[in-house]
Amino acid sequence: MVHRLLFLQFTCVLIISDIVFCFEYDFRGQFSIWANRKKNLNEWQINSGIRYIPEINIKQSFQNESFIDTEISFNGFMSTDFNTQEKDLKFYRCRLRFATAQTETQLGLQKINFGPALILRSLMWFDSLDLRDPLQMTDGVYALRFKYNFLNNTNIWVWGLYGNEKTKGYEILPTTIKKPEFGGRFQFPVPYGEFASTFHTRDVNAGYFKYNESRLAFDGRWDVVLGFWFESVLQHNNSEFLPYEWNKMITLGSDYTFGIGNGLHVLAEYMTSISSKKTFGRDNDVQVSALYLNYPIGFFDNVMAIGYYSWDDRKYYQYIGWQRTYDDFIFNMSLFHYPQSERNPVSNDRENIGAGYGAQIMFIYNH
Repeated sequence: MVHRLLFLQFTCVLIISDIVFCFEYDFRGQFSIWANRKKNLNEWQINSGIRYIPEINIKQSFQNESFIDTEISFNGFMSTDFNTQEKDLKFYRCRLRFATAQTETQLGLQKINFGPALILRSLMWFDSLDLRDPLQMTDGVYALRFKYNFLNNTNIWVWGLYGNEKTKGYEILPTTIKKPEFGGRFQFPVPYGEFASTFHTRDVNAGYFKYNESRLAFDGRWDVVLGFWFESVLQHNNSEFLPYEWNKMITLGSDYTFGIGNGLHVLAEYMTSISSKKTFGRDNDVQVSALYLNYPIGFFDNVMAIGYYSWDDRKYYQYIGWQRTYDDFIFNMSLFHYPQSERNPVSNDRENIGAGYGAQIMFIYNH
């Protein structure tokens, strides 16, 4: 809490300083309203809600292509299933950035994401972005992040996280309170693509005991007629109390745009998640495949479809969405059919549509 208050005070000082000097100011916002109806476990459910995200950006430019800016935005929403009601108002982004021609330093509540995969993301460490979400929302993390860009497109990221009490990405257990997290990423060009390695470590709070968790990842993408990419993660849980000391995740993907009509984009990904007692063991294995189709219909309309297949449950998951976009308005309608259960393994349960079958409509206004 202390680091958040200090950051807010620093942001206020920046804003006051900008009032004295010349600065660029921008205010924008996003209003959305949605409703969905689904049937799960032989029970029909209705959910609806509204959300507003106001955003303030202030920028001060200097010489030599450097600048300092701040972004402050809030996430205010209210949803109901007509039996219970949920509402909240919280910071969505609250970060300060200093950038030069080759560096970028960010402090505060921010989004950190990387990796080439789009659906089955082994590198979903700090976000929860979902290709099915029209808003493309994800909670941020409190962090200090530095990025250096070399002239040959090589770049280095270094970060430290602190004060993130909730789980992030695929995490099941939260980070120990008042314990910082550290990591970094090195990305460099290779023939026809790019390659990267990433590292992160944190102390995990498992209730009555705590342990250290370390992750090492490699990923790459190449474009040679088809697009190809992979993400691989090796995670070590340094605890004798856990049933599995090692976790591995691998994603393989490819895409191509066919010259059919306005262009049919086809993307396929496969992911396996392995838990084991030994480094290269295979005690528990979960495998999922995904197929994504996207086709623009004219200038305003776009249709997308995503199919998932769980190799362990031998179950299919289907999603299809249509979106019409104007300058400031977006209308989105989707249909989904997932196996009926208490929890869907391919969904982050955004807006409670993670299991069963049904439909959702959403109206978005950007200003």
